[in-house]
Amino acid sequence: MKTLTFPKTNSLLFIFHTLFIAYLGTATASFIEDTCKQATLISDDYIYCVRELTRLRSIPSYRIPDANGLAFDAAQLTYNHYLNTTLKIEELSRNPGLPPWVKEGLSTCHDLYVNAISHIKIALLAFENSDPYQAMFQFQTVIEAPGACRNGVFRFRERCMLARENRKAERLSRLSLLMLNLLYKRSLSLPPPA
Repeated sequence: MKTLTFPKTNSLLFIFHTLFIAYLGTATASFIEDTCKQATLISDDYIYCVRELTRLRSIPSYRIPDANGLAFDAAQLTYNHYLNTTLKIEELSRNPGLPPWVKEGLSTCHDLYVNAISHIKIALLAFENSDPYQAMFQFQTVIEAPGACRNGVFRFRERCMLARENRKAERLSRLSLLMLNLLYKRSLSLPPPA
């Protein structure tokens, strides 16, 4: 049996590269875990925070952010989910066999989500302008949309149409709000500019 041998320079380079990549992955995971621990008070929120933000690491172009970057990423995840939910509602609304009360409920949910999306956009602008308080204020409105869609619009039987989307929207909104709250608390502890 013939064994393959590699030149020593390549193997050392390979080992260094592997260790460096492993270090970056561990550093990112540790940073995400530490930030989530500071932002959340409930263990369920912590687990969700780590799981959702760690998924971002699978994106090849994703780089290690700071706490501001993680908060912005959480808000962006929320925005994307709300946008996808409006698209699903539009798709469901095209079904000609739906009863009128369901179509009306879907229309109301669509309006709630579209309104929430406008608040997320304002929150992202406030965030980019280093105003975490305004971003938090906007997300307090955003977090109400999924619950209003679920509880105030549909009869019990029809609630399952958007149950998964509403649940995820609530959790992502809460995650964004917790991360923005962490940034706001940190901004209060900074010394005033000289």
